[in-house]
Amino acid sequence: MLLAVFGATGRTGRSLTAQALAAGHTVRALVRRPASLTSLVGTNGVTELIGDVLDEDAVSRAVDGSEAVVSTLGGGPPASPGVTLSQGMRNIVSAMVGHDVRRVVALANAGILDAPGGGLTMDQPDFPAVYLGVTREHAGTWAALRESDRDWTLACAPDLVDEPPTGDWRVLANRLPVGASRISTADAASFMLHELAAGDFMRLRVGVAW
Repeated sequence: MLLAVFGATGRTGRSLTAQALAAGHTVRALVRRPASLTSLVGTNGVTELIGDVLDEDAVSRAVDGSEAVVSTLGGGPPASPGVTLSQGMRNIVSAMVGHDVRRVVALANAGILDAPGGGLTMDQPDFPAVYLGVTREHAGTWAALRESDRDWTLACAPDLVDEPPTGDWRVLANRLPVGASRISTADAASFMLHELAAGDFMRLRVGVAW
């Protein structure tokens, strides 16, 4: 497939792009600086478009003609998370509607999953206050998706670590698997590409972890 990828230069995005290319997909990535992705993964199968996810026209150009969208966008620092996640996904959804692209798989943090005792994890008394701002941004990503009519899946991961892929991830709809605390960026990316084709968690959040 031709995939429109957002967040391709981040830790998970780089791994996802490399795995997508290895699987025979082609990638059109929206990046802020020329060669910021191709210097890492090479130019074969990759087209870079220069722009920002907060620019509706740039997002539209990236989505136009694609067969599916993948987003590994990350938030800003905890003290200043910005609106890249929430408004960025609204721009992506708008572009998908405009260009009749239905499928999107995005990455978020596990704070927006359901807590075992009810409510969201981010709303529990023991949730670290320092991460509330960026987690609310991830919740904005979820809101943009669930308010749309697109075929979305939101992969929600706990701590992301830079370790080799294992292929041994666990998944659970709307909650984090029991005892889960981390997953590698490579395995998170692997799950996202798997789910892109499988569609096992359509219009759902899904906890993915080791």
